[in-house]
Amino acid sequence: MTAQRCTCGFTEADEVDETVVDHLLWVFTPQGDTGADGRVHLEGTSELTCLCGFRAGMAEELDSHFLEMFIPADGIDSGGVEHKMICVTSGES
Repeated sequence: MTAQRCTCGFTEADEVDETVVDHLLWVFTPQGDTGADGRVHLEGTSELTCLCGFRAGMAEELDSHFLEMFIPADGIDSGGVEHKMICVTSGES
């Protein structure tokens, strides 16, 4: 079985309602939801849209858009901790 976790130690198994994607967005999304491009990125009210105008066909696409806008290339948060999604196969630690 494959599970996803963050390099900081967060695992989906630890939290019932929080995924690794939720964790990454919580760690990196700045106040005001302003992305690296200087535009506000926040889920809009109609269908699967971002306030910047991006439209997604599936929720995963919208999640990917937010991750792209908020996570720095090095995956390091303001406290110096690295956050990056990794897959672990059951039996590995």
